[in-house]
Amino acid sequence: MRRFAALAAVSALFLVGCGGGADDSGDPLAGGAPAGQTGAGYAAGGGEHADHGGNPTSTCSPSGTTLTIAANGTKFDKDCLAAPANQAFTINYDNKDSLPHSIAILESHSATEAMFKAEVFRGPAVKTLNVNALKPGTYAFHCEVHPGQMSGTFIVK
Repeated sequence: MRRFAALAAVSALFLVGCGGGADDSGDPLAGGAPAGQTGAGYAAGGGEHADHGGNPTSTCSPSGTTLTIAANGTKFDKDCLAAPANQAFTINYDNKDSLPHSIAILESHSATEAMFKAEVFRGPAVKTLNVNALKPGTYAFHCEVHPGQMSGTFIVK
């Protein structure tokens, strides 16, 4: 009985510390949206975003249909990628590590289906990835091998 009470107390503290309830932060990557806004793309015009670990990331804007990103030291060299809406684009992915990496674009980091997924490859190597056009919105990207260490915000506008 004593063990059960201790376990219940620890569980209650964990839930309180983690929030334990629905997310109302308004962060599209965390699942909430502010009043009057809907969908994963509400923040395409700005606002704060979060990476896979819930850390704030910068915003960015598209500057063409060729994007670049590098993996080095089990980290991406940027935490924000942007592409023009409704246009196919390429990602030049430079894996500088000898470890395997990939990149996936998802509605959110908790999504189970990727909107785009590259195959895992070992470096050092550079791959050019062709991505079909995406609708405007704010999405997430991460390495499927190291999602907790390598992630960011993907903006389409």
